[in-house]
Amino acid sequence: MVLQDDGSADGMPDLRIEYRDGRTAYGEITQDLDEAYAALGSEVLKRQFQMAAPTLGRVWWVTLAAAARVGRLERSLPPLLEKLDASGDTFEIAVFDQRLEQHRNADVRLLASAGVVRLASRRTRAAETPVIHIAAEGIGGPAELDWALFGDYLASFVRDERRLDVRRKLAITGSDERHAFIGFSFSTPWPAWHALDEGYSELPTEPPHLPREITHLWVWAYPLGRCIAWFPDLGWFAPRSRWATQ
Repeated sequence: MVLQDDGSADGMPDLRIEYRDGRTAYGEITQDLDEAYAALGSEVLKRQFQMAAPTLGRVWWVTLAAAARVGRLERSLPPLLEKLDASGDTFEIAVFDQRLEQHRNADVRLLASAGVVRLASRRTRAAETPVIHIAAEGIGGPAELDWALFGDYLASFVRDERRLDVRRKLAITGSDERHAFIGFSFSTPWPAWHALDEGYSELPTEPPHLPREITHLWVWAYPLGRCIAWFPDLGWFAPRSRWATQ
């Protein structure tokens, strides 16, 4: 396998797969990642998941939606959280779905309008420095496999207009084997992402609905999860436990 797309030519697929018998296949890599979510994750990581807040009397945990602007919140969060502490709205007992936009406290609703989706806090301990822990909102749902929803989302993803360049690059190779490598992320709908959880060993029961430009498929969950693949002659398999050449 050769990583060949160096930007030197338009329409060059990402990968070239050279078989010993002389056949050549090609592959394109794409990720299902919302741009706003990716930008938020970058801002959170840049700050090492924390904001300094030496004037607070508590340690806070603040979960942010993709629409949040971390730079603005860095300035506005400390005084607003101080006001919440003074009002007694400290969220020491935190539930998952807090519906902050409906809270009786106007400052909480203001935070919700700025992209805050969850709050929790506790008093600082002896010699502990107050800090605000920040994190991007994740996804969640029932802990169960739903291959029908997985298949539906996968089919819509590979046929979406935003994957037109992927399909076009594979088509112009003229190869009999045209592989799509797809990474799911935290911005992927829950049933599709959860189906690739490491706790499962099951595989989809139906073949994927692929556009004609894609003949072979690889799907994995990033950063946590497994990889599964589909070949016309093999069906679905787990590459970690079965080589595609077996």
